[in-house]
Amino acid sequence: MMSRREVVTGSVLGSLSTSALAEAGQGRSNRDSEDVVNELSNIKDELSKIKDVLDDGLRKSSLAHDAAIGRLRETYQKFLRANGKFPEFCEIGSDVFYTTYDWHVKHQQPINIIRLGESRMAIQFMFTQLILRWEQDGNYIGIPFDR
Repeated sequence: MMSRREVVTGSVLGSLSTSALAEAGQGRSNRDSEDVVNELSNIKDELSKIKDVLDDGLRKSSLAHDAAIGRLRETYQKFLRANGKFPEFCEIGSDVFYTTYDWHVKHQQPINIIRLGESRMAIQFMFTQLILRWEQDGNYIGIPFDR
């Protein structure tokens, strides 16, 4: 079974090559028809590159480019294995806080940010409150904990 992309791509290349060959038969030289064939080959190569990029984007994990989110998941996984549940709190640096915020925006998830005592802020990610520790390094991810 052919995918929709193959049908559309095939029809685009097919229509271009048909019109190019028709023009070549109307008195154009063999050199012009070779140029058209070369250009069509270039177009096909570019479309193949675009297809590969789109396929990679659909097949790969959406978190592959978010290193901080991936590290948070690893931290959660360790806590989950040790305690059988997700942590209630985890302290993070400012860069991780912004990355988490951007993740919510990108995936159109509700953003729950609250103010805590001692001039702290927290953002809800999955089942955990991520507490902003502005005095730490931007990429800081602390050890998760419960009350």
